[in-house]
Amino acid sequence: MQSTINKAALNRLMYILTQEVSLCKKLFELTTSAPPILTSDNAEKITALLGVLDTQATELKALSMTRTALMLEFARSLGIPVVSSGGITHLKLRKLADVVSEPFSTSFRNFSSELNQLARQIQSAQSDNAYIIHRARDYVNVTLRLLASAQNSFGYSGELNQKSSVQLHTLA
Repeated sequence: MQSTINKAALNRLMYILTQEVSLCKKLFELTTSAPPILTSDNAEKITALLGVLDTQATELKALSMTRTALMLEFARSLGIPVVSSGGITHLKLRKLADVVSEPFSTSFRNFSSELNQLARQIQSAQSDNAYIIHRARDYVNVTLRLLASAQNSFGYSGELNQKSSVQLHTLA
């Protein structure tokens, strides 16, 4: 069945998949390195991290769209039915691996496994980071509420009364 797909196109897909795996690994490394930055008080580092993450995600999306388009061409030329999920039609990499010859078949299966594993790892790291961000946001909200309620406790001298002062110090 591979005769309808030329080797140059399969090699192009291999190149795209190699780039996707590389970007996913970088994205995973960035995502797992985020907690110390997210918990720091350095806004510049947080902004820089978010910028790099956004750039990586944009590059990964572009590669994914290129790969999807190429694989749809393969599906059409091979007469393989495609999967539709969330309005996106695509050919599963494992399905393509079933219809192409070696060395492409094994490589595509390996890429599929590696990409799935990286996706799960990135998702787990993102969940961890979301928890950290949620906790930090809660801390800020509680602090702001205490400061707002303490505003009424200022005397003419501009000092906090003893009760509000104790509440603020327990947050630190």
